[in-house]
Amino acid sequence: MVHISDTTECRRLARNVVTADFSDAQIISYQDKEYSFIATMTDKDDWDSLDREYGALQLVETRLVAADLIAHYGDVETIPIWQAMRADAIALLSGSGGIVDNMDTETGETEFLIDRTEFKGWGKNTAVDEPNRLLGGATDTEGF
Repeated sequence: MVHISDTTECRRLARNVVTADFSDAQIISYQDKEYSFIATMTDKDDWDSLDREYGALQLVETRLVAADLIAHYGDVETIPIWQAMRADAIALLSGSGGIVDNMDTETGETEFLIDRTEFKGWGKNTAVDEPNRLLGGATDTEGF
């Protein structure tokens, strides 16, 4: 899997709240999951450092991972902290005026959007020849 946040930054942000010792593998597991969440929300999973939104998405992923670590290793007193951190990150990502609303980087789906569909029948689409029912044969689609 892939992620865009820095493992050390995720650890540092989470350690501001909890002092538990978690391994790089545990942090990377959360990073991969949160990157998947970001890819789902943005409908793009090939983020590159040249994309305008990249830095903001790194910040969002870092906050989401830290919130997950605090939720997992924290106690009752840390619940409001990780909930606020997660809500803030999700608001940055998908809230009104968030990253998803203001994306400049095209997703893979953008170039395939259908602007207009041509009519299929010959009556409204001049590019389709009128069927000749008198001849019957290969062009006869109705089987007379």
